[in-house]
Amino acid sequence: MSANPIKDIYSRWCVTELLERHPGLRIAPSRGDSLHFRGTIEFHLQGPKGEPIHDSYEIQFVIPPKFPVALPRALEIGGRIPASFHHFDDGSLCLGAPTALRLRLGQSPKLTTYVDEFLAPYLFGHAYFQLHGQLPFGELTHGDSGISEYLCGLFGVKDDADASKFLRLTSLRKRDANKLACPCRSGRRLGYCHNQEVNKLRAQLGRRWFRNEYDMVHRELHNASP
Repeated sequence: MSANPIKDIYSRWCVTELLERHPGLRIAPSRGDSLHFRGTIEFHLQGPKGEPIHDSYEIQFVIPPKFPVALPRALEIGGRIPASFHHFDDGSLCLGAPTALRLRLGQSPKLTTYVDEFLAPYLFGHAYFQLHGQLPFGELTHGDSGISEYLCGLFGVKDDADASKFLRLTSLRKRDANKLACPCRSGRRLGYCHNQEVNKLRAQLGRRWFRNEYDMVHRELHNASP
């Protein structure tokens, strides 16, 4: 066991690299095991037609001790982004479908990945929206419906109900899921169809994560029923 677990976490999460890349950020005092950041994120990015946008936002975000299994929570504290622009109910920024964040951060569990690939592009999207009245690269529907749209793309289906069925199979044990019909409507069992895709996702995020996603999508479908 390391003599300095905090130093190990800083190294593993690339905290020094993050602060060097974004000098306007600083570690904020906090209680508990979560790591708090506060300050300015500045970016120089280009829109879909190559138009440059240079802007900065005042941000604070919290990294839970179980990162990246547990996702960070970010807030814009400068008063520029209205609550109607892709926020969760608790006021935190909706940076994308949670499964998308989990999958990417599982591949690269670094704070630089979180900030540069999710938080900064979200801020860029808002800055572009202020200038042009639209988002630069399109967007998912806000809320649970947007998550359902993402999951349809993840599983390669067009229907929310089929995505829900894939989620249920991914939340089951492999030997149980493989005996059931594949939601792609091929007429074959999952074990002889899309089992490799489902097994890979189950191994990456775990059955419990997909059970929670299934409950969300199932609830959304139920609420949308006449």
